[in-house]
Amino acid sequence: MNFFKHIIFVLILTFGYSKSANAQSENEDYKVVFQLTDASPTSQKALVNQLKNLTRDWPSAKLSVVVHSGGIQFLVSEGSNYGVELAELEAKGVEFKACENTLNAKNISKSELFDFVKFVPMGIKEIVEKQAEGWYYIKAGI
Repeated sequence: MNFFKHIIFVLILTFGYSKSANAQSENEDYKVVFQLTDASPTSQKALVNQLKNLTRDWPSAKLSVVVHSGGIQFLVSEGSNYGVELAELEAKGVEFKACENTLNAKNISKSELFDFVKFVPMGIKEIVEKQAEGWYYIKAGI
């Protein structure tokens, strides 16, 4: 009888382990798009912290930050409080995308932004397209 108890115990452990291993691999496949439209230093710092946490806990997740409207200063290199942190996040695979419509409206040159920033014609369109592709949407800020 003890033999059968041991087999059942081993099966339960094996099943439990495979379920947790599958949950972990599913988490790593997440794709998240963040929208930043806020010039608030508090919102920007919160976004940086969220990205740091996600890149630490889900190193294989795809993360994209689309910046437009009032948030565009977040990506301007001169006088930035986040240059080092953003470069580290970009090195971990986080994409930072600036809206060209916003740059034009605010007379900001692409050369004023960090060199790792990518450009999209319209920030809102980029976010909608990501969502249509199955990306999770997060509005950055507090």
